Amino acid sequence: MITLNYPFSRARQAESLKIIDSVCQSGGVIVYPTETFYAIGGNALDHDLGQRLSEIKKRPHDKPFPSLAGSRQALDKLVCDWPEPALQLCDKYWPGALTLVLKGLKNLPPAILGKDGSVAVRWSPHPLINDLAKLSHLPLISTSANFSGQTPTSKADQLDPQLLATTDLLIIADNQNPDPQPSTIIDARVDPPRLIRPGAIEIPEVLFNH
Repeated sequence: MITLNYPFSRARQAESLKIIDSVCQSGGVIVYPTETFYAIGGNALDHDLGQRLSEIKKRPHDKPFPSLAGSRQALDKLVCDWPEPALQLCDKYWPGALTLVLKGLKNLPPAILGKDGSVAVRWSPHPLINDLAKLSHLPLISTSANFSGQTPTSKADQLDPQLLATTDLLIIADNQNPDPQPSTIIDARVDPPRLIRPGAIEIPEVLFNH
C-alpha cells in the first residue's frame, strides 16, 4: 500500500496527484480524507470496483455507494437531471457536506446506481478533492472507511489496520473538527425536497414544506 501525507509539498504536488489519479484510473481502492470522515473508495465509473469495496467493507452487494466530486463536470458524469429544487440547494450549500439524491445516468455501475435509478452525490469542499479535480474530473465512490457496522473516524491512527491492508493507497490528512458529522442527505428529485438524514448542514424546514 502506498501512503501519502496531505497537503503535499509544492515539489511533490504534481507527482502525488498523478499517483492518486493513476491508482483510481486503474481500479484501485483508496482511503482518503473528506470534510467529514475518512472515506474508502475509488473511481465511481469503474464497473468492477463496487464489488471489491463491498467485500472489503463486508457490506451487502445490492446496497449502492454514494459518490463525491470536486467539480460540476465530474458530477455531470453521474447525474442526468437537475431539478430546480436541486439547483437551489447546490447554489446555497455546495461545495459542502450535503449529499443529494438525484436521477442517475443509465449506464452507471450498479455499485452507485440505485434500483430506482438514483445516485447519491455531493460536491466536496475538501482541498484534496479540489486538487484532484484540476487534474481529472473523476467522481469518486465515497463511503466511510470502516467495516460495515463500525464507527467512522476522522483520525488516521484510528483506521482499522485490517481494512487498510486491503487497499492500494492511503492519503493522510486528519480532520481537525473535534466533532465531525456525516453529510446531510436530501432527496432532491421531488419538490419539495425530502430530508433523508440530518447531518453536518442544517437545512431550514421551510424548504421541505413549501
